[in-house]
Amino acid sequence: MTRHVYMELARRDSVASEEAAFDHLSDTKLEQKSRLSAEAHTPRPNSHKVLQLLRSRARLLQNPLVVIILVLSTLCLSLSVWIAYLSEGLHRIPGDGLDDLFGLHITRESPSIWDYEHQSLIHKAYPVAVHSHNDYSQRIPLFQALGSGCISVEADVHLRKSDLLVGHHKSQLHPSKTLQTMYLDPLERIIRARNPHTITGDWRGIFELASNQTLVLLVDLKTEGTKALTMLVSQLQPLRELGYLTHWNGTARVMRPLTVVGTGNTPFLSENTYRDVFWDAELSQLVSEQDTDNSFVYNISNSYYASTQWNKALSRDAKTKSQSNIALQIERAKERGLLARYWDTPAQPPNMRELVWRRLIQNDVGVLNMDNMGIVRDRAQGWGRLIR
Repeated sequence: MTRHVYMELARRDSVASEEAAFDHLSDTKLEQKSRLSAEAHTPRPNSHKVLQLLRSRARLLQNPLVVIILVLSTLCLSLSVWIAYLSEGLHRIPGDGLDDLFGLHITRESPSIWDYEHQSLIHKAYPVAVHSHNDYSQRIPLFQALGSGCISVEADVHLRKSDLLVGHHKSQLHPSKTLQTMYLDPLERIIRARNPHTITGDWRGIFELASNQTLVLLVDLKTEGTKALTMLVSQLQPLRELGYLTHWNGTARVMRPLTVVGTGNTPFLSENTYRDVFWDAELSQLVSEQDTDNSFVYNISNSYYASTQWNKALSRDAKTKSQSNIALQIERAKERGLLARYWDTPAQPPNMRELVWRRLIQNDVGVLNMDNMGIVRDRAQGWGRLIR
C-alpha cells in the first residue's frame, strides 16, 4: 500500500472512534435524563399523604351539609369576636346618662365633649373612692372615669424625646398620646371651669357633690425615674402657677383640686421643704427602723398613697389570717395619714371579686382599684360611704 492509502485508512478509523465516543456520551445523557424524569414523576411518601388529605377535604366540601356547618361556624365566631370588641370594658346600665352621652360617636378629641351637657354630667357625678386603674386603656381616658365618679386615675408614662408618652408597653406609645394632651391640659380646663381664678384660699373640686374632694393623678413612671420625674415637674408648671396642685409647704400639706402622686420608678425624695409630686409608698413595707413614736419615714410630707399587690396582703394561711393582715396594713397607712390601695385584685370569678371588694370596704380601704367604669356607676351608691 502506498503512503496515501495508509493515511486515508487512519483518518477513517479516527472518525469512527469519535463517532463511537459521541454515540456513547449521548446514550449516557439520555439514560440519565430518563432516570431523572422517572424519579421526578415517582410520588414521594409525604406528597402522597398530602394529596390524599387534599382529596378527602375536597370530597367533604362537596357535601352541602358540611359547607353549611362551616359557614355557620365562621359566622358565629366572627359575631362572637365583634360582640366581645363592642362590649370590651363596658357594663351596660339601662338609662345610664354616661353611656348615652359618651357613646361611640364621642372621642377625647371631639369638640362636643366640652359642651355644657357633657361637662355637667361630669360635675354632677356621684364621687366614690375608686381608682381608675390603667385609665388610659378606657375608650375615652379621663372623661369616663370622671363621669363615673372616680376620685383617682392612673397613667403609665415613658420619657421619650423630651416628652412623656402614655402607654403600658413601648409598642403602645404614640406621639399624639402624651400626658400633657390626655390628662394635664384637660384637667386644667375642667378645674378652671370650677375655679375661674387663681386659687389662693378656698377652692372647689371637680364634683359638685363633694366640692372639697381632690382628684388624684397617679403617674406610673416606666422609664428612668429621675429624668422622667424632672420632666413631670416641669410639665406641671401651668397647674402650679394657678394654684391647682396639692403641695407640702414645709410645715403642712395644703390640699388643692389636683393631687399628683408618682409610682413605679418614681424616686423617693425625703426633702421637707416643698413638693407637689407625692410618693406611692409600699403598703406591705410601711414600718421602718427609723420610725419613732412621733414620726414615720412615710408620712403626709412625702407620700399620699400606700399601695401593694393583693397577693402581698395574703399570708400563707390566707383563710384565717388575711383578714387581720389587711386590716393591719390599712390601719398602718391611716396612722401615717396615707390612703391604702391594693392593685391586681382578683377579677374572676365574680364571687371572689365581690368578696375582695366587700372585705376592703369593710376595712375602710383608701380607694378601690377598678377597671370597669360601668360597674363603678352601677354599684357606686350601693357601696355606702365612699366619699372622701
